[in-house]
Amino acid sequence: MSAVTIVGSLNIDLVIRASHCPRKGETIIGGPFGMAGGGKGSNQALEVARLNAKSYMIGCVGNDDFGKKLRAVLTENGVDCSNLQTRKELSTGTAVITVTDEGENSIVIAQGANSLLDEQAIMDAKKIFESSDSALFQMESPPKTVMTGLKIARQTGCRTFLSAEPPFSLPEETWKNIDYFILNEKALNFYANNKNHNASISSMAHKILNKGIRCLVVTQSSKGGMIFSNEGEEFSFDAFNIRSVDSTGARDAFCAGLCVALGEGRPLKRAARFASACGALACTKIGAHPSLPWRHQVGALLGEASGDDYEL
Repeated sequence: MSAVTIVGSLNIDLVIRASHCPRKGETIIGGPFGMAGGGKGSNQALEVARLNAKSYMIGCVGNDDFGKKLRAVLTENGVDCSNLQTRKELSTGTAVITVTDEGENSIVIAQGANSLLDEQAIMDAKKIFESSDSALFQMESPPKTVMTGLKIARQTGCRTFLSAEPPFSLPEETWKNIDYFILNEKALNFYANNKNHNASISSMAHKILNKGIRCLVVTQSSKGGMIFSNEGEEFSFDAFNIRSVDSTGARDAFCAGLCVALGEGRPLKRAARFASACGALACTKIGAHPSLPWRHQVGALLGEASGDDYEL
């Protein structure tokens, strides 16, 4: 069984359906409203558990009903929350999400207790990293915490993953602690310093690979994505043909799927296919937590697409 430590954010998502995302100064009448668990770290931890892997959550929630709800949902789904802190200083993180009829979204986040996840919390959880084969980070936590986490995870022998959302500058010494760097084309332009957007994806990818990471994964939503490794392996992977209802949480499902598949010893191409199926299924329901697929659902989609049950 793969074991993954997830360091990151936990939010309650307040979701409103609308015909389009409001423009500057515009007020629109929306459709149905819903509330569900979310936050990139929380999403990834829940998806790892639903893929039948061991999942450890490191993060912070407030001492409020939202925090209690998030802890309960994760625990009920098998996520180890022994290193999930409850803090009195700030409320649990909250995200306000507008979802369009096409399944696209815009998100505003109040970090709340997520901003309190500090380097000491990482140090206190060192034994968790030692019992994991992979460590997964995103960028909704304080930058110093992310950098410290990557360093400790690498020192304890974990395969490290960093999902570059939202992107922020990384010091040179951090790059060598990243095995898999997962990002979209917007973040790719940011890290390759492609201000005029005139460089190819391949040239930008190799520019980032030269910083010392092992593998770069560029996700392209409905177009699938591309993978570049410092060992010379380069390939594209296809998206699945699904009807997108809400893309919230899809990249988190992809990241979790990639961690789990590689932790199970799958080759990179096969792992990317598995991760792509996880991300696709997360687009078929409204909300982050409610949309995250279970292992048998991922296997069914893979089987329908290729006659391959992924050796479940």
